[in-house]
Amino acid sequence: MRRSRVLAVVMLLVTMASGCAWWGERSGTTKGAVYGTGAGAAAGAAIGGILGGGEGAWKGAAVGAAVGALGGGLIGNYMDRQKQEMEKVLANQDRIEREGDTLRASLSSDVLFESGSARLQPGADAELAQIAEVLKRQPGTSLEITAHTDNRGTERYNQELSERRAATIRDSLVKSGVDASRIRTRGEGEHEPIATNDTATGRATNRRVDITIRPDEGLAREQSAPSEQP
Repeated sequence: MRRSRVLAVVMLLVTMASGCAWWGERSGTTKGAVYGTGAGAAAGAAIGGILGGGEGAWKGAAVGAAVGALGGGLIGNYMDRQKQEMEKVLANQDRIEREGDTLRASLSSDVLFESGSARLQPGADAELAQIAEVLKRQPGTSLEITAHTDNRGTERYNQELSERRAATIRDSLVKSGVDASRIRTRGEGEHEPIATNDTATGRATNRRVDITIRPDEGLAREQSAPSEQP
């Protein structure tokens, strides 16, 4: 019974924090620490309850909260740094957003590519090279490159074009030194618009390449492992 109360209290506190206005203003590091605390406490309470009964649940929750806060905070700080570095090199019409431990950089296809082509525009390689330098300095992340088009042309043509554009971005990053094993690509064609296709502005917004950046499994293991004592 006490273990159930521990879990309920932990999850209630995390949920309350997530829903308030103050929460929206916190950095990713703070949010990561809070989420890590909740997850760690819940896991610790469950294990402690199994091993040591009610008292074990409370002790397990305390230890789990401490470990979870450390791991969540460290990963959050890592992703915060990467976001800040990416903001410095992205073009004015590009943007980057963070949701939890995921970063999503959205790059304008009109700047990257010639119209209707997967060939890079003059100067696009230079921007991608700067992005690659940031990614190389933060090797503990995996990347998913997703290309999108507007709805002009046939569905098949747009799908194939988006796949070729995603591959072009990958090849450019790899040429600049990003490990190819970190990167996955996919094309979504015209299927994921974020604006109307009824206006020129909306279609330009939909023609984009998203680079989604997440902590890889190695980073998660490293951050959650207990530090060695000298």
